[in-house]
Order: sequence, then structure tokens, then C-alpha cells
Amino acid sequence: MTHLRSWSSLVIAFAAACGPSADPAPDAAVITPPPPPPPSRIPSSATGSFALTSELALAIPDEAQPMIATLTAATDGPDDPTRYLVDRMIATLPDGTMKTIALSAAPYVAAYLSARIDDVAPRFGPGIAQLAGGLSRIATHLGTTETLRIDSAGNAVRTITGVRFSVGGTLTALRFADTGLADVAVTTRATLDAAGHVTIAGHHHALPYGALLRLGLDRAVVPSVEPTAQDLPDALAALVDCDAIGAVFADRLGIGAPTLYRAACRTAVTALASELDARIAAIDDIELTVAGGADAVDLDGDGTIDELHNGGWTAAGEVTAFRAGSFSGHEAP
Repeated sequence: MTHLRSWSSLVIAFAAACGPSADPAPDAAVITPPPPPPPSRIPSSATGSFALTSELALAIPDEAQPMIATLTAATDGPDDPTRYLVDRMIATLPDGTMKTIALSAAPYVAAYLSARIDDVAPRFGPGIAQLAGGLSRIATHLGTTETLRIDSAGNAVRTITGVRFSVGGTLTALRFADTGLADVAVTTRATLDAAGHVTIAGHHHALPYGALLRLGLDRAVVPSVEPTAQDLPDALAALVDCDAIGAVFADRLGIGAPTLYRAACRTAVTALASELDARIAAIDDIELTVAGGADAVDLDGDGTIDELHNGGWTAAGEVTAFRAGSFSGHEAP
């Protein structure tokens, strides 16, 4: 009997152990933390060194007007540029009967040349127009390459280190150091507001305007007209076929040898180049007073400026040559 009770207890215990277990307690709810906010693109410090490219729109100063007028005169008449060349050729002839006849026949000879210009000198008219248009372009639109350094106290140094000319869809960039010109450096102040806008205080500096026009003419305008030319005399010599024009002159006037008028043509072309060179050499520096501002962008969230967008230069004070300007920039290495 005792064994029976023991065996029953064992069976009951085994059944209890093999029976259904109680439901487990539910797991605690898994809470996913929200993603961290993206880093701010608004920098907290203006300190740094930045590479800038600026575009400046200028009014042609009074001292540069004769330079523009020299080439404009070659293209502003109904028979130009042939009449312009004819008049300059005749001016080189010695006084006497031949010159008197040539002066009387100038309108007729110029009209005849204009009618045959595609045969005699097909590149002359378009080339002179390109020279005049290109020179006017660089006189009123200059690009610059610059650096802007801002220290922790807001002191800034803006340094113009080069120039950029855009003529005929081609961009020509030149460093001052490679052309014999000195960098233009000026001190100013820069501040950064809570919205990420950098303000550059008004500052005054000179710009070597005449020297820049000389560079732009030789390095940008002339190559756009005659790629093989090194300077203006080379370009004009390539555009004007003085042999053909001398022959037409002699034939139309009926007096004098073609070689005489060929020499007059070459002298006139050389004189035009020399006159333009002299007018450019007479142009001094121009004085600019400008202030600037741009939107600063922090790309990597480290609090410093990586790029400058929507930059603009405005006139500060009475400045006759400066009209408007824009710039953009990025952190310099």
C-alpha cells in the first residue's frame, strides 16, 4: 500500500511537470530613438581663408574714352571700315598733286573698296568690328580672382591676385604674378550674423585699369580675332591685305604706283596700332570703394564656412567707375 501511494505521487508529479506551462510575460516594448537632427548648415564662425571669383561691371572712365573712340571711329560710318582706312592712308601721303587728287577721290575709292571688300580683304571689316567690340567688352566687364582672409576678431584682408576676361565665349584667366603686376591687397572688416550672412565692410582700393586693358587686348581680344597674332599690330597686319588695297588704289586713282599706296596702307595700319597703344598707356589706375555680402554655408557641420553663395559687391561712397559686382567663393586649402 505504501508502494502504491509512492507510485501515484510520482505519476502526479510527472504529469504536472509535462503539462502546459504558463504563458511567458510579454517583452517590454522596443522604443527606437528618433534620428539625430541634421547638422546645421549655418556656420558659427567666419574665421578662415577663402578663394573668391568676382565679376565687376564698370563704367568707362573719362580717361579711357579716347581709346574706345579710336576703334569706334573705324566702324561708325556707312562706308567704314574702308573709308576709315582710306582716309588714314591718304593722310600719310606727301603733300602735293597726288594727295590732292586722292583727297577728292576718297569717297569714290572707299565706296569701291567697300563693294569689293569681300574679294580684297574679306576679314578686314568683321575683324575691326570684333576688335572694337572686344575692347569695349573688357573695358566694362572684368573678372577677378581673389583671396579673403578673416581672423577670429573679424579683421579681414581682401587680395586681388588675377584677372579674367570673357571675349567671344572664351575665358582667359591670368595671374598678376605671371604678368608683372602686383597683387592688390586691402584691409577691411567681416562679420557673420545668426542667419549665416557675411557682411564685408566698405573698403577702398585701386585697380590697374590701363594695364588690365593692355593685357586684355593682347591676351584675349586679339587672339579672338587672329589666333596667331601676338599683339594688335600683328592682328591688323593679318586683317588688312595692303598689297591688294594698294593695287586697287592705284587703279582707281590712275596716278601713282601700287607700291606707294601699299606703303601708305602699312603706315596707316601701324599708326592705328600705335595710336591705340598710346591711348591705353595714358590710362591711369581707377579707384574703387565697395562693400560686400554673401550667404555662408557650412557643408560638413563643423561650424566653419565651406562656401560663399550669392555674393555681391556694391558701391560704398562716391565711385564713378564702379556699377555693380558679384562673387562666389569656397574655403581655400
